[in-house]
Amino acid sequence: MSKIQEAMKNKAQQAMGEIEHQVDLFFDNNYKTKFSMLKYLEQLKYKRKIVNLMRAELDYPLEEVLSDDEQLIEGYSFMTAKQKQKYIEFLQTMQADCDKYIDKHAAEWLQDSRRRRNQKAMRKRHAERLAEIESGTGYRRKKR
Repeated sequence: MSKIQEAMKNKAQQAMGEIEHQVDLFFDNNYKTKFSMLKYLEQLKYKRKIVNLMRAELDYPLEEVLSDDEQLIEGYSFMTAKQKQKYIEFLQTMQADCDKYIDKHAAEWLQDSRRRRNQKAMRKRHAERLAEIESGTGYRRKKR
């Protein structure tokens, strides 16, 4: 794993710490919460890849709750059926909010990406032109 991937994963893990805290509060407050994943992501202003990592982290507890495995069923037996359903809905809402955040900012991220690629190409052309001038070949007419 590259350093960039590690940094992204660490950033997602830090954000997931707050989400895990909110899940704990959800349990403590009788399966009720005012937490909005969408608002939380808007505060963080993370990019798509990090939000996707966070969304993937939410898949695991959801799969556990919905699993037919005997040990997992026993592990979640402290919840009533209604509490279990509220927990599932809470996790699904957080995942849906991640998707909404990505959809909301997709055009902005695409525009930013295009702008950066254009700037990079311009810097490359500029560097090539400077090298040509410094090598003494003089000015060359542009191809039409």
